[in-house]
Amino acid sequence: MTKIKKPETLVKWGHKEVTALELFEELDKLVCDPVRNLYELDGDMYLSDYRKLCDAQWRIKVALDKYKGE
Repeated sequence: MTKIKKPETLVKWGHKEVTALELFEELDKLVCDPVRNLYELDGDMYLSDYRKLCDAQWRIKVALDKYKGE
């Protein structure tokens, strides 16, 4: 299995700058549990899970806009 290099490029993520690895760890925290709960609850969602998904969406949008120069 090929090993993935860990780039040290910093990404603006909310109010801090993180590496690509830290970015994926943050996305894992914000997205994976809520999506898993959606599967287990047949489409129902906890309000806290909804908040986590909204937070992830906002942070992704801001980071992409900064990279695109918007």
